[in-house]
Amino acid sequence: STQGVSSAASDVYKRQNLFKSNKDFVAEIDMTGSLGRIYHYPQRMEGCLFLLCLRGECDITIHLSEHKIQKNDIVTILPETFVHVHRQSPDCRLYLIGFNKELLNGINLFNSTMNYLSALIDTPIIPLRPEITELFQDYFMLLIKMKRMGAKPNKDLISTMLLTILHGVGSIHQNTNVTTRTFNRGEEIVKRLVQYIIKHYTKERSVAFYADLLHISPQHLSTTVNKITGKTVTDIIAKLVITDAEAKLCLLYTSPSPRDTERS
Repeated sequence: STQGVSSAASDVYKRQNLFKSNKDFVAEIDMTGSLGRIYHYPQRMEGCLFLLCLRGECDITIHLSEHKIQKNDIVTILPETFVHVHRQSPDCRLYLIGFNKELLNGINLFNSTMNYLSALIDTPIIPLRPEITELFQDYFMLLIKMKRMGAKPNKDLISTMLLTILHGVGSIHQNTNVTTRTFNRGEEIVKRLVQYIIKHYTKERSVAFYADLLHISPQHLSTTVNKITGKTVTDIIAKLVITDAEAKLCLLYTSPSPRDTERS
């Protein structure tokens, strides 16, 4: 049945997901392409993930936009963002620090980052000067060593770790000439629409619903989206629905079952 396939896909997704339910934070060095294996198909980010690239390249789609991660780039991927890793070069080395979405529920993320949250969404990848890369590398390595030692810091300390990194990246946005696009009114509407669709599309797919969230009429929304993208609102919703369904089916039919895993 459809419900059975959906449930099975959900179980596979949980096994593939970077954030396990019993992990408040993840800290590791990826030298073998593990990020690409986990996000080989588009998935929602189930937490807040930071990537620091020390070597090589990684082609990735974040929030429906394609990017290339290169040496000395720091990447911020916020919760509920769709992520798809297309390619990691053989020499790619990434430091991964991630925080579980459940942990974020105890932090008022918007109030804590309101001065630069929009910049993090618009520009998730920032090139760093080598000396700034070293600072982040030292801090990330501290967290990686804590994880390797089996340390179990309390949630308050983990929250502080998250906010320290967020504020560090945010200060770079505020104090350097990070190239951030200036959006016109129509582009701003489309950008916010995509954010709302990603958040609500599993339950709401009507144009009127999203127009109401944006405080504009359905006709205004439809006209604006068509003018900016050449597509309809329904087209954009359908693309996300299909992408999500394809990801679940691909995970279901290409991943080993728990029984197979036990045998190996």
